[in-house]
Amino acid sequence: MMRLLKSRELLVLILLVGMIFAVATQNHAVLRPLTLINIVNSSLFLMLIAVGQMFVVQTRGIDVSVGAIAGLSAVIFGFALNAGLPLPLAMLCALATGAAAGAVNAVGVVFVGIPPIIMTLGTLGAYRGFMRVLTGGSWIESIPQSIKSFAVTRYLHVPLMVWAVAVLVIVVAVLLWRVRAARNFYAVGDNADGAYLLGINVKATRFAAFTLSGLFAGAAAIVFVGQIGFVPMQTGNGQELKAIAAVVLGGVSLMGGTGTVWSAVIGALFLTAVDSMMIFLHVPGSWNNAVAGAVLLGIVVFDYLIRRTVHNRQLAARAAEMRRAEADQERASSATKTREMAS
Repeated sequence: MMRLLKSRELLVLILLVGMIFAVATQNHAVLRPLTLINIVNSSLFLMLIAVGQMFVVQTRGIDVSVGAIAGLSAVIFGFALNAGLPLPLAMLCALATGAAAGAVNAVGVVFVGIPPIIMTLGTLGAYRGFMRVLTGGSWIESIPQSIKSFAVTRYLHVPLMVWAVAVLVIVVAVLLWRVRAARNFYAVGDNADGAYLLGINVKATRFAAFTLSGLFAGAAAIVFVGQIGFVPMQTGNGQELKAIAAVVLGGVSLMGGTGTVWSAVIGALFLTAVDSMMIFLHVPGSWNNAVAGAVLLGIVVFDYLIRRTVHNRQLAARAAEMRRAEADQERASSATKTREMAS
């Protein structure tokens, strides 16, 4: 029971369901299966970026360039498609671009020793500038129908992209749970020095975290281009902070060492659902960020209070146990002295 109470993912999931039902009292359309599926579909872009961000945050880092990496990957993806490359090969180009951009961040952080926030702020500007150089400041339009067809195709009324991302998330979750090397992210984030003494390659783990962050940003770019059918220059703008908010909201600690892939998934779903609920409540779009920020703050504070209460109860239980043990020891000592005096 205590473990469930301490689960941020469960708390946010309960609040997500509660929010949907609360809005449904004002607008029943929100409970339609198609509406819920569309909310999930709308969250895929942020969800993939948040999953990549999760690896970095787990290792006690931060990557504020993920939105720019997604934008640059989208540009390369659009160019590859318009150049006539087959869809699978164009996807590989986008993923390779994301991974390469993430690896650049990793080199600066891991081998040069630049603080993550400084390094990724620098590459944020560099990647945005490179996007503009490549495109001349223009949008990439006339994207071939192959990616659009994939994005709109549905199986059991659910878009194929949702199925694909669901499979990817499950695979990542299983790897983090079952593969020993994948759990190095937790060890490095919890205690890098201790992980080093245990034989874990700390530098390789951090390098992998930033590279994976870029790789997932590249995957997010594929989803984004498929959903809207063109590449605007604003692709990925502001998604860095949303991704950080999603992982923190879901339960990944900024101090590293905690959180799961479900933290990122549920956090991204919640933030996307907040935006959607504003539409159903006919609230002006200018309120979206303010409401999302207030909800995020409220959940984090509420979760902190719950964790503190649980922690205090655990401390009280341990103190009571120690007092009982001391009392038992005193009784045993008194009994021993009594026997000695009697003899």
